[in-house]
Amino acid sequence: MTQNQIERHQLGQLIGANKRDHYYELHYSTGDIARLYILADGIFRYFLDPAKKFDENHSSFVDLSQFNNDYFEKSQPKATSDSLIIKSGNYQLIFQQKPAVMSIFDETLHRNRLVQLSPLELGNDQTTEILKQHKNEFYFGGGMQNGYFSHKGEIISIKRDKITGKGGVLTQVPFFWANSGFGELRNTESAGNYDFGKSNPDATILKHDTNMFDTFYLLGNSPKNILAKYYMLTGKPLMPPKYALGLGHVGNFLTTLWQPGEAKERNAVMFEDGNYYTRTNKPEDASGKGSLNGEEEYQFSARAMVDRYQKQHFKLSWIVPNYDVQEINEEAMASFSEYAAIHDVSAGLWSQNNTPKASPDTTFIQTDTTDPKVLKNDALILRNNLKRKRPLIFSNTGIAGSQNRTMLAFGDIGGNWENIPTQVAGFLGASLSGQPLVGSAVDGTAGGGNAQIAIRDFEWKAFTPILFNLDDQGKFSKTPFAYNSKMTQINRAYLKLREQLQTYLYTLIYRAQVGEPILRPLFLEFPHEQVNYTPQVDHEFMLGPNLLISPIVNGREDGNGNSRKDNLYLPNHRTMWVDLFDGKKYLGGRVYNKQSYPSWHLPVFVRGGAIFDLGERNYVLYPQGKSKMVTYDDNGYNDYSRNHVATQITSDLEASKLTITIDPTQGDFNTFQTENTTNLNIMCDGYPDGLTVKINDKEIPMQEYGTVDTFAHAKEGFFFNTNYSWMPEFDQYQEKKQTALQIKLAKRDITDSKIEITIRNFRYGNETLVHAITDSLLRSPKQPMVDPDKISSHSLTVVWPQLTDQVQIEVNGILHDGIDGNSFTFHELVPNTRYTLRLRYVAGNKVSEWSDPFGAITKPDPMNYAINDIHVTSSLASPKDHPIDYLTDLKLASEWETIDGVSEDKPLELNFTFNHLEHLSRMVWVPRKIDHQGDPVEVSVELSSDGVNFKPYGDHLTWKSDSKNKVVGLRNVDAKAIRLKVYKSSGPFVAAKEVIFFRDKK
Repeated sequence: MTQNQIERHQLGQLIGANKRDHYYELHYSTGDIARLYILADGIFRYFLDPAKKFDENHSSFVDLSQFNNDYFEKSQPKATSDSLIIKSGNYQLIFQQKPAVMSIFDETLHRNRLVQLSPLELGNDQTTEILKQHKNEFYFGGGMQNGYFSHKGEIISIKRDKITGKGGVLTQVPFFWANSGFGELRNTESAGNYDFGKSNPDATILKHDTNMFDTFYLLGNSPKNILAKYYMLTGKPLMPPKYALGLGHVGNFLTTLWQPGEAKERNAVMFEDGNYYTRTNKPEDASGKGSLNGEEEYQFSARAMVDRYQKQHFKLSWIVPNYDVQEINEEAMASFSEYAAIHDVSAGLWSQNNTPKASPDTTFIQTDTTDPKVLKNDALILRNNLKRKRPLIFSNTGIAGSQNRTMLAFGDIGGNWENIPTQVAGFLGASLSGQPLVGSAVDGTAGGGNAQIAIRDFEWKAFTPILFNLDDQGKFSKTPFAYNSKMTQINRAYLKLREQLQTYLYTLIYRAQVGEPILRPLFLEFPHEQVNYTPQVDHEFMLGPNLLISPIVNGREDGNGNSRKDNLYLPNHRTMWVDLFDGKKYLGGRVYNKQSYPSWHLPVFVRGGAIFDLGERNYVLYPQGKSKMVTYDDNGYNDYSRNHVATQITSDLEASKLTITIDPTQGDFNTFQTENTTNLNIMCDGYPDGLTVKINDKEIPMQEYGTVDTFAHAKEGFFFNTNYSWMPEFDQYQEKKQTALQIKLAKRDITDSKIEITIRNFRYGNETLVHAITDSLLRSPKQPMVDPDKISSHSLTVVWPQLTDQVQIEVNGILHDGIDGNSFTFHELVPNTRYTLRLRYVAGNKVSEWSDPFGAITKPDPMNYAINDIHVTSSLASPKDHPIDYLTDLKLASEWETIDGVSEDKPLELNFTFNHLEHLSRMVWVPRKIDHQGDPVEVSVELSSDGVNFKPYGDHLTWKSDSKNKVVGLRNVDAKAIRLKVYKSSGPFVAAKEVIFFRDKK
């Protein structure tokens, strides 16, 4: 046997097994020994240690203390002629002798949950497991993979790179799960690589850079069940204090410098003295400096920022004044914390990677670290400070188990549209990886300056678990009042709406403890639609069960300057969706296109049947079918699991009879008020005939009031309101209000009162749920087609003879609505994919028969021809956060830069070496977008066919310093290496997002 074979081998034949005191011991012909632990129902651990030391507690993120031996002792082994079968509950773990593969069979479903395709591959520096992959099996997890939540057909990296844009990995979580009902948590801190069918569509290939194979198999009948088992191993999510749900501000009030500016400068800020200032890094230009309490100049201080939020009528909940500055004066910080507390603002400390010197009034910590020991010390300091109240730690990165200690809050560069869909998908991916408490800074950090992006970013982030600004890291201010009064007003309205939804959001945080994500991909609520599992809907999310948010993700506008929204998918053809702001009703199960949204209007839809508690038992209901909601509350102390209250509200609309039941509130906490009023606001389309209210089965008389004023002064009664709005901050944007039946009930003991409300002749959304009627007088379209000249890798254009104003187009079985004219372009398509379409005419609620099917295949993704694994070297050093490797990693979110600048006599030399001789087509230099300080303006190119000897390729090139990609044609060039020299740049260094080399398509 060769040395290489010894270092790397497949697991040999299973030759024996023993049942020990708390595990099964498995012996293989290759000399390997493994242990199988049965920890709980559907939680199994397979541990193979080549050193045979079997340190059961080697992991820093798995807690085994809560598991006992019960399930192991109840398990039953059985040997057959070719297998060892271990039965545990309804599961059979089948270990085949030869080849040595494992499968897990579920007796209740009569099918395998998972099957290994081949024996484990073991090496000195890597282990590989290969699982069978099924056609309709989709995969999720792996931590926060920026820009992705669904991984079928993709490869993901289990290694933090701290890149905040698309393709970056912010959290390293070696945990994934499949919709077929199994998951795996690899018990290692080493880097990994998960191939979910990209190399082989029938196989899932899981690799980690370690010689030890230690994994937990998690079996569950739902995503909730699998995530709950993941939490059993790694800890339940942090239960944050309520103030963490409010607006936060993170800034640097210690070293930020200000210089005089002018109003015409886009990044200039007007301060209280009436003058404009801009940030500067040059002390000699500065006329003002930040401080905590005004020790330098008050208007540049953290105290002044607290005052500013108050003056602008934004309720600030928490603030970090020393972002990215470790050293801080404890006495000054204590003084600032006291000032902030007087204004009902919690002050926290930033710390890089060690426990800070926190004063006794520090309420929370923001950190860069994932080290469990440091985080444990942080939590102990905060617990001592806060006594029984909850500690809070924000971190900008994470590992498996981080959800138990931190909320994930980070800042990307900001200032571009791509960040929004990237973060939506990334947040969903984090949620499905067991990190439900996630948020990112509004409009990022260093970028900015585009008011439309900033406003749209604030809007959708108002519906995420964490809402905050991260200031003083670039040229532009990031406060919600940084732009004009119109934008400020819109942000203020969304913050007020968030405050109204706090009970709903807090309830979702409670439910996250048992495995229900806060931000949810559509498939969690609508699991029977396959499209919901795919990236086709990765730009939308559900906030809990009742709100669907579809952020504005690009700058496209209609003729009136409003945002144009295409590809808006509302799921389930039996569900009615209601626009949260204008009350317009939509039928689910289709994609809506050419929708227009003015800057104040975010596409947010309420699911039919939704129930919201706006706080203090003030309920809003959108009746459809049967639905229920349980709301939670507590006093903010650590013992929330035993000291909280829960109230269940159910709504049942059958035919025209609506029944609403509010059960007695269960539970208690020490400041809970048992006597309380109850208000219901029931959305409806018309005046209902009869209302009956029973409390503990006894009917109570209900008086009707005819005006808003008389009803406002009533203790008990009802009012049919044709001008209803529960979001008064948005009333200024629309004339037409909605219709609701409002009911008031006087104070009662809510722990001893069951309220039953019956409403007859109730109508809501009846017309919306009526499907279109086929009209034989409307002839079906004869010649719709895909324009062959307008097909790209991500789009195609359909044209048709116009007969009616509107048409509907079915694309791969999904109905698209809202299409007019005689042509329409579908964007955001998958490259190299066949799209089958049908088209029909629409006239009112009548439709024609469908046309014959037609279609096209999108072009291959150009990035398929991009060369990867390029070795690159630079003659100039790079800072740690922008290494040379970023230049060729094919991730446009990463940025490389040099420390020093260039000159004619000392140019920068970049050497790109390929693995073998490549037949090229072009080279593309992608400049960084944040600014143009590091753009090359004079360059030359040299070629080498052997990687050693180079010769010039053409003359020197002159490039403009702008955001356009720079393309160098290399058609019919064969090269093993290319050298790029930069003689001049637009700033004191050289920088780029990427250099991409494309091989010829032939």
